[in-house]
Amino acid sequence: MSGPDPGRPRLTLADLHICFEGVVPAVIASASADGTPNVTYLSRVRIVDDDHVALSNQFFSKTSRNLAENPRASLLLIDPMAYVQFRLSVVYERTERRGRLFERLSDDVDTVASLSGMTDVFKLRAADIYRVLDIEQVLSAAHRAGDLEPVAAGSAGSASIEPASTLDATTLGELQSRLARIGDLDSLVTAALDALDSVLGYPHSLFLLLDETGTRLFTLAAHGFDEEGIGSEVKVGKGIIGMAAARATTIRVGNLRQMDKYARSVRRSFEGQGVVGPGYSMPVPGLVDAESRVAVPATALGQVVGVLSVDSLDAVAFGAADEAYLNVVASMLANAVEIERAQERAAEDEPGEPVAHTRRATDRAPGTSTGAGPSTRVRFFTVDGSTFLDDDYLIKGVAGRILWSLLGHHQQEGRAEFTNKEVRLDPTLELPEFRDNLESRLILLKRRLDERGAPIRIEKTGRGRFRLEVDTDLRLESIAPAAST
Repeated sequence: MSGPDPGRPRLTLADLHICFEGVVPAVIASASADGTPNVTYLSRVRIVDDDHVALSNQFFSKTSRNLAENPRASLLLIDPMAYVQFRLSVVYERTERRGRLFERLSDDVDTVASLSGMTDVFKLRAADIYRVLDIEQVLSAAHRAGDLEPVAAGSAGSASIEPASTLDATTLGELQSRLARIGDLDSLVTAALDALDSVLGYPHSLFLLLDETGTRLFTLAAHGFDEEGIGSEVKVGKGIIGMAAARATTIRVGNLRQMDKYARSVRRSFEGQGVVGPGYSMPVPGLVDAESRVAVPATALGQVVGVLSVDSLDAVAFGAADEAYLNVVASMLANAVEIERAQERAAEDEPGEPVAHTRRATDRAPGTSTGAGPSTRVRFFTVDGSTFLDDDYLIKGVAGRILWSLLGHHQQEGRAEFTNKEVRLDPTLELPEFRDNLESRLILLKRRLDERGAPIRIEKTGRGRFRLEVDTDLRLESIAPAAST
């Protein structure tokens, strides 16, 4: 191959930024002192500075031996949008096993491992740092024949991966002003995801909150998906969303469809089996053909409150600008959650009129039936709070236990009006004394009932107060685990 064109500007690492998004695996070629070559695929390559790159070292026993004898190597990168190849001549300088750079590469590798189900195999051993001596485009036969022109410096990955990059502080100010006028968390979460679409241009998003145990996230709101999936859960540390929560760092993937293909097929098989008891796990909302996903931790006062996740049908759709804008929105949501919690606690400490436990005119007396119209069978599994309406799954966990408690009071006492404070004091709900997420769980329950079009609804009547609306006869059935023999 002929050398670089002296009349063409020299390519830089910044020109190749899209090649470092991890969509197409990079390849490193090394050689021993006697010239024996070795070629290895890489999980991830990152830019360190203008002259250095970092390579994830997982299975580099042969490569490491070669570099000890001959520190020079060749790195092949591929532009995932135009499929243009670039060869980097590099020389090994050092290895890092701790520090910020190592942690960033470790997050990259752990994300790949989590999505591929190979967490026990994929573990970053080290971050190997190389100095870049030269960059050249690998010319194809079409280039050599003159049918195609080599890329110019700066044109590699010219397709924008930062759709939000044209936005400015004024746009964010408009968004913040819009959300600041909303007085309750339920409306604010919906408005925030709507604004992500209408103001910032992200049509597919969801917001998940960390549960009371700190081990799971539950979907509180979704926008732009066929199924809302309210109440669906993600284990902290699992998948892109779970990794973002566990590491308290933004995770973005630009080749999601390939990485997620196997996981989706398993999930569809599970869904087809139907549900008859506890342990059911709803699928988290997502685009079937999503290529890119960015998950941003929502933090307040240094603590992870939840995760904001955005999907795109385009490959390598998100960049640094998107992370910056989504971090602002995630921070708004996290602080709104904390403010709601603080206000709810303050309202409970203030003296107020007791809630009347009398029935409204439209409520039936305990144990009575209209004798007309269908009734609703409510099955509650005590083992995990799984709750079903007429054999269809509704909700589980804390939200399921809350609904079961409310329905019990409604059926036995004719109750319709409740306060957050009395619900919080119910020992059967097993709420922690601090950061119990009660208001968020009530919002989750309300949204899930509305999503199902259930004859049971929850309507907020004031701060720390709500009403249970029941438009059906109830048949309550509690199912405890079978006693072991």
